[in-house]
Amino acid sequence: MSPRRLIEHAHSSDTNRPSEAAIRFGLIIGTALSAVAIAWLLLANRFPEFDRLATVRNLAAMVLSAILLLIPVYRYWKRPPHVLSCGLTAWAVLTVMYAVLQIPFPRLSTRLGTFHFFMLGAVILGLVSALLWVLSLLLTLRHGPPLPARKRAH
Repeated sequence: MSPRRLIEHAHSSDTNRPSEAAIRFGLIIGTALSAVAIAWLLLANRFPEFDRLATVRNLAAMVLSAILLLIPVYRYWKRPPHVLSCGLTAWAVLTVMYAVLQIPFPRLSTRLGTFHFFMLGAVILGLVSALLWVLSLLLTLRHGPPLPARKRAH
């Protein structure tokens, strides 16, 4: 095989490696998640007139965050490594914002530390990616049995 064919083959087999597009999309989702977190904290701490609507405010923030986190799952559901890289990038951006928000809101760190916050998201995203990987394997096997390995000629 020529060197050119080897390079083309190497690039064609990289479909499971996280792409730059997935990481860029993760940055966008992370920025949107950070905006939701900032709005949530500001409404909770700076506007006491919304205290009677705390349950609605918290539910709205949780639903909006869940929808934003499900976008990469929907977009890359056939490529679990892309889901993981996009989700971890988004969660890392949110974690950095969480650490920055602990400066004006110091009691925020008493609830959940920055490392634990990041690990919570990383574990959940890892489980979702593993579940998608198993699901894609099951769907692949459902279409037909795997091809038997060819015997080597001696």
